[in-house]
Amino acid sequence: MAQNKKIAIIGGGIAGLSAAYKFQEEISSRQLPIDCSVLEGSDWFGGKIRTDRFDGFVVERGPDSFISQKPWAIDLCKRLSIEDRLVGTKTENAKTFVYVGKKMQTLPEGLSLLVPTKFLPFATTSLFSWFGKIRMGMDLIIPKKANQDDESLASFVERRLGTEALKRMAEPMLAGIYASDPKKMSIKSTFPMFFETEQKYRSLILGMLAKKREMMSAPKRDSARPAYSMFMTLKSGLGEIVEAILKKSPDINFKSGIKVRSVGNENSNGKVKWKVVPEEGESLFFDSIIMAPPANISANLLDDCAPDLSDLLRKIPYASTAAVTLAYRKEGFSHPLKGFGFLAPKSEGYNISACTWTSSKYPGRSPDDFVLLRCYLGGALSEELTERDPETLANLVQEDLRSIMGITEKPVFCRVYVNKKANVQYLVGHQKLVESINEQVSQFPGLFLSGSAYTGIGIPDCIRNGNMAAQAALSYLFPESN
Repeated sequence: MAQNKKIAIIGGGIAGLSAAYKFQEEISSRQLPIDCSVLEGSDWFGGKIRTDRFDGFVVERGPDSFISQKPWAIDLCKRLSIEDRLVGTKTENAKTFVYVGKKMQTLPEGLSLLVPTKFLPFATTSLFSWFGKIRMGMDLIIPKKANQDDESLASFVERRLGTEALKRMAEPMLAGIYASDPKKMSIKSTFPMFFETEQKYRSLILGMLAKKREMMSAPKRDSARPAYSMFMTLKSGLGEIVEAILKKSPDINFKSGIKVRSVGNENSNGKVKWKVVPEEGESLFFDSIIMAPPANISANLLDDCAPDLSDLLRKIPYASTAAVTLAYRKEGFSHPLKGFGFLAPKSEGYNISACTWTSSKYPGRSPDDFVLLRCYLGGALSEELTERDPETLANLVQEDLRSIMGITEKPVFCRVYVNKKANVQYLVGHQKLVESINEQVSQFPGLFLSGSAYTGIGIPDCIRNGNMAAQAALSYLFPESN
């Protein structure tokens, strides 16, 4: 009887967990002889996905939702049989504001990410000056870029839509997603759809209108299928996905608190074996390995056996961010919270880049007699803030909320969560860097990379990436069964 194939997944974030669940499905459905171990250095699984639940509150330490347009997170929930736990944003007061010139300005209806697709809401909004609106409208006549070289997101937006669009819309909208400097962000790696739209339609506005027409002429959605809002979460927070994977993967060996010192490979009788050396305990040997921690950690672990690959991985930078969640008693609260929250452009001079009115945006986040707010700080443009102590960050946030929203009440609680060097930065040229990394990886049979560092930052992309790494490992280990 053939021996089981031994697979190690280094890193128990959502990408590593997704790969593990893919192996579990193969073990269950096809009885593939797999011994899979997930080795996580911290005391918890899920990476940045961590949910605190107490006294009727649901508080996220990391991301609070995922986008539904990319199907892989919803698909995983279906595979885990927790689709009924999915919840979208509330339908009432579905507005997002931008705080500009000491006023809350509503993001105009018909805005497709950064591109206006409805004339009247765009023409009447006070978010942009008339000069800014005319400049954005010039996208209709500006020629497309002559070459297909990568460029920064700031360069792209300014070239197509102008400076106001960059400062008042692009910078604050993207601060919460990528925590990046738009002057360094790769348009091809962060928003490839914009690059492709310009190449195909010349104009972003014409391209987005064409895509809207395609969607309207497409077959109507089956009414039996649920409708999803743009942002989705789960009834008890995103931690439910992590908990479901752990619960429904009985054949996977999940090991937390295992700090790995190095990863290497050995050739034994013509077969490659991967050696994992933990900081404590004996070395472990595997037939294949998936590296799913941040790229800089993978670089450190692979230094001895793959120095050229490690050098490339170290070229992928990370930024630190902080999220501050505050709860207030609803009775007598000074702000109506009629919306989903607001963005604060850096040019306005505040410490926070955005604030989600969590209890107004998502159901079940707080008891009925409380309201919950979540503010964001840090990122590439103000990373120094994350070095401050929690008390200072809490005070800075409350000062900003007092100035912007007029909140003078004392919060019932204020929780500060700092994610140190946890937000990957896709800089100009990132695609070519990933191509070079993949060329190096191909020289090491049985080695696969996964995680947010390479081809997608959000939760759905990480899930897809984990699935792909698992499938590649299966093809390597069981070529006859594919």
